[in-house]
Amino acid sequence: MSKALALRQQAGAALDKWKAALEERDKATTPEDRAAKSDAVKTAKDDYDRLMGEVRDQEAFEAAEKADAGESLREQDRRGGRENLSPEERVRREFRLLDAVNQAAYGKTLNGVAAEMDQEGKKEARQHNMDGAGLGNLTLPRFLMWQDNGQEQRDITATTTTTGGHTVATELGGLIPFLDPRLAVIDMGATYLPDSKGNLDFPRNDASATAVWRATENASSTETTPTFDKLSLTPKGITAYTDVSKQNLIQTSISMENFVRGRLNRAVMNLLETACISGTGASGQPTGILTQAGTNDITIGANGGLLTWALTVQFETEAATDNADMGTLGYLFTPGVAGLLKTTKRDVAGNGFIWEGPNKGALVNGYKAVASNFLPSNLTKGSGASLHAAIFGDWSELIIAQWGGIDLLVNPYTKGKEALVELIVNAWYDLGVRHAVSFTKCDEISLV
Repeated sequence: MSKALALRQQAGAALDKWKAALEERDKATTPEDRAAKSDAVKTAKDDYDRLMGEVRDQEAFEAAEKADAGESLREQDRRGGRENLSPEERVRREFRLLDAVNQAAYGKTLNGVAAEMDQEGKKEARQHNMDGAGLGNLTLPRFLMWQDNGQEQRDITATTTTTGGHTVATELGGLIPFLDPRLAVIDMGATYLPDSKGNLDFPRNDASATAVWRATENASSTETTPTFDKLSLTPKGITAYTDVSKQNLIQTSISMENFVRGRLNRAVMNLLETACISGTGASGQPTGILTQAGTNDITIGANGGLLTWALTVQFETEAATDNADMGTLGYLFTPGVAGLLKTTKRDVAGNGFIWEGPNKGALVNGYKAVASNFLPSNLTKGSGASLHAAIFGDWSELIIAQWGGIDLLVNPYTKGKEALVELIVNAWYDLGVRHAVSFTKCDEISLV
């Protein structure tokens, strides 16, 4: 809290005393009593006037100090080429998650950017009817950490070199990141709804009306009725947690801040990506494309088999047959299948390979193709094992909805004896497919 604000609060209390003194004076029934109580009124007024004078002086000083600091920051931004940053990008650079965690862990009142972001996060929560006892002691708006029933844990300690010690003391270079799988569904064109409110229902026309020819000039029209159903999305909880040592919180000298923020965010995003591909629809999980009823399915053989040029084209044929060959069409393969297609000719005449280009943003028969480790490669069929999956379709038909921002519970108690602070992230997502026939899958591809 600024000194000016503290002084203004004192002035408010002095104003209340002044008002009370006036009321007491007005109750006086004798001139002597009124005169005595008038002295109390004057004392209260003088105290209020003195405090308001201090408020004006302090506010003027803080405004000048802020202007000077702002000019200094603007000069730093100009030197660093950051003068055109958006307000959100500027906050991302200024916000320090570990500083906010320190404040929350030790029961301090949040201040500065941490307090502003907590209020913004709680505002988002209220907008999505998720305010109340269920929230942690630090709530962050969605844009800070973009973003389960699965749990991901990473213990980060200062004395263990591989879990945090490399980030303390000596001047070090950039932190070496963990090699996460590439997130693919958003890149492929999935529809992302980041500011969902309430449960979402998408009416869906599942049978069209048909027209008929008149048998005669005055023949009556035949009634045909289209039918509808709906795709419903409701918030489903995702959670991840990590432990950060108190020593690390105070000693970190490089990007442990971004590392912790990124690891928690990545844990959520990895689980969401897995759900989009192969979510089971049970135990709180959404239903992914590979388990979605009604998708087109490519069959290779009793025990699976190699993906040929003809079978690759069949993915597109299935979509066209169902009038679904439109929108943001593309292939998603495992890296193993991508490697196979890079060495497989399109025909016996040797006219090029099925896969042309790198693992991200290549072309297969003119359509975008991406390799992703989120597709399973341990499937079985008959005697076939270690079989890979592949998906082709209009990825805009995959809808991902998010409710609210990121709820962060800072828990310094459970592992207090080990001097660890537990950070627990909660977020709310759901996903669904508009039309199942917009996707064609194959879950029996062998590499040998």
